[in-house]
Amino acid sequence: MRRRPANERASERVRIGAPATLKWADQELTGFVEVVNVAGMYVATQRVSQPQIGDYVELVFSLPGDNRSFRVRGNVVFLEDSARGAEPKRPGFGARFERPPVTLLDAIRNLNKEH
Repeated sequence: MRRRPANERASERVRIGAPATLKWADQELTGFVEVVNVAGMYVATQRVSQPQIGDYVELVFSLPGDNRSFRVRGNVVFLEDSARGAEPKRPGFGARFERPPVTLLDAIRNLNKEH
C-alpha cells in the first residue's frame, strides 16, 4: 500500500513516543507508538517478532498528558525494517485503525492542537 503524501492524510501526524502493548494471533509484545493520527499509527518494535502486512493487531496505549488507556484494533499496512529514507525510523509497522473509539479520535485531535 502506498503511503499518502502529507496533503492527503486524514489528519496531521503527531510524534508521541508512547509505550504500547500489542497482541496478534497468539503473540504479544511491547513497542512504542512513535507517530499517530486519526487514521492510524507507526509502532516501533523489535525486528525478531512483529506482525506482518495484513495482520490485525490489538494495541493498548496512552497518549501524552492523558491518563486514560486506549484499546484499538489496527490492520498492519506497511513494515519498516531499517533506518532509511528522509525520515529514518526504528524497525516497526504502520497500522490503520479499525473502528477506533470516538474518545481516542478526540484525544488525537487534541494532541494536534497542542503541538
